[in-house]
Amino acid sequence: MRLREEQLFDDIDGRFKARVRTHGTSFLKTSIRGTEVTLRSSTATLETRFDMLVLDKLHSPSFVGIERPTASNPKTFLIYEVIGVRATHLQELGVRVSMPGVLREEFLQTIEKDWEKARENWIDVVAAPTGYLARVVNGIVEFEKTTISPLTGKQAHLLSKEAVEAFVCVENGAEVGRLMGLNVPVTAKIDAMIRYHTGVFGFTGTGKSNLTSTLVRKAVETVEGLRVVVFDVAGEYVVNLLDLLEDGLVYTTERGAVENVEEFVRSQTIPESLEEELGAERIEKALRTLHENGRVRRLVLTEPSRMKVLVEDVLNFLGSIVSSERPGAIAAKIALERLVSFIEENGIRETDRLLDVAADPRRAEAFRSILKEFGGELHGMSSEAKTVNTILRVLENPREITSVRREAAVNPERLAELTLGEEAPCLTIVYAPDLVEARKAVSRYVDRLLELKKKGFSRVNVLTVLDEAQEFVPDKARKEDATEQSNTAVETLLRQGRKYRAGCWLSTQRVAHLNVNALQQLHTYFTSTLPRSYDRMVIADAYSLDYEVVNRVAELDTGEWMFVSYKATKRRNVPVFISTPNNEQKIVEHIKKLTP
Repeated sequence: MRLREEQLFDDIDGRFKARVRTHGTSFLKTSIRGTEVTLRSSTATLETRFDMLVLDKLHSPSFVGIERPTASNPKTFLIYEVIGVRATHLQELGVRVSMPGVLREEFLQTIEKDWEKARENWIDVVAAPTGYLARVVNGIVEFEKTTISPLTGKQAHLLSKEAVEAFVCVENGAEVGRLMGLNVPVTAKIDAMIRYHTGVFGFTGTGKSNLTSTLVRKAVETVEGLRVVVFDVAGEYVVNLLDLLEDGLVYTTERGAVENVEEFVRSQTIPESLEEELGAERIEKALRTLHENGRVRRLVLTEPSRMKVLVEDVLNFLGSIVSSERPGAIAAKIALERLVSFIEENGIRETDRLLDVAADPRRAEAFRSILKEFGGELHGMSSEAKTVNTILRVLENPREITSVRREAAVNPERLAELTLGEEAPCLTIVYAPDLVEARKAVSRYVDRLLELKKKGFSRVNVLTVLDEAQEFVPDKARKEDATEQSNTAVETLLRQGRKYRAGCWLSTQRVAHLNVNALQQLHTYFTSTLPRSYDRMVIADAYSLDYEVVNRVAELDTGEWMFVSYKATKRRNVPVFISTPNNEQKIVEHIKKLTP
């Protein structure tokens, strides 16, 4: 979007006339996880004449451009974000508690009547730097990163709706919410939110599962072929994503929920607001339909079979023929040398399963050609020839590990294999209410997923969503409750996943309880109300944000979020305050169609 110079500002018909009164940086020393850190807050205080319309507008999220001429361009403006406003009446400065009550009352009555009449009244506007400037070049506005500071006395202007949109929004991006105050649609790169991982942070009742479900919808709609696997310990996501599950799957660790439809219905959480609009009976009927359509299956934690045919078994087979000096020993020696060279060149390990090699057509064909040539040197009825033919059959017609057939139960490793298959649904929800079982399931699923990805098994995009993430990647992990196991797996996914098209989203109400290494791997995050100042400090420290900006989340209402990203937004690490759509409307429409 090209922004012209005359579109840059909207000073409310001349009502907003502000200048920089002071600017500076303050520091707050605190302790986070036993380590002393210093939080920074850089702000400028602007002063503008009192006007009720201006005051009301500034209470909504706003951006200002502070004049800051440079040697190369006089039409340069520093972009600051408004984080606080306060109206001051000149006479209130003379009011003291020590004054007689009658006199104080007289002063206050005068102040009440005189707000818009007296020219001496003003508004203090506190604003924080975004780290960007706007520069006018040949009548066109350009935005770029900057570290320069403002000058006292310089004028400031309100950015227009068009300017904010040009500054914040990604062209052709997916809408994630609307900018509070201006009702501008805020767009972002969903694929970057997946690849570089995302966090959703907010206290109970802020709408974390609602937002996460909305983002999952956006991801499925935007990224072709995406596979989403949600690990849900509270039973919230089946209802929140009910319409997508028409073609999706639900796995549960509870046997009764698979065998008994009523037990499955009782296990799922129905939001009060949704129940008030539709009634519990209609929602429960929709859940029964999902179960009756065979969409609910069992996840078990049985260990994967140890009876695997490995690449080393094939090498040992050829080696045994070479050492036996039987007919075919020389041919076996040649085949063994070729096979060893092949697996070294292609990054195949001796401990890899033969089925995994077979899953890659290119590698399977090269493997087959070596064994076929060797098999041609053997007597057709010999035991060696029969063994070679068996191996060739596995390579030519491997067990269809990517087929989503109806299985009585699958374990986490099998779930990872199915997720990468061509027939896999776009959405799979794993309901595991027992936290220890959930952690074991997550760690084993992630380990197998990355194992297959690293072997080049599949290039499809996979997104793993962890609700109540503090249960899987806590700051303090222990072996006995499986948090050590899940911590290691998820942290590995966050560190390595972007190389293999494997993203991870974390949703939690206790940021301070998250593994700090995991937290720092999230390049996009949505933060709503966090009443504990310690949680807000963790956010400010982890993402190098102005602490006073982060403090504003304490004032947010349900469905309102601070949205920041290093990768998915047009401007790096610029916080914007948005209201997000209500996911429940999609569910209402879906259930009304199902149960008219």
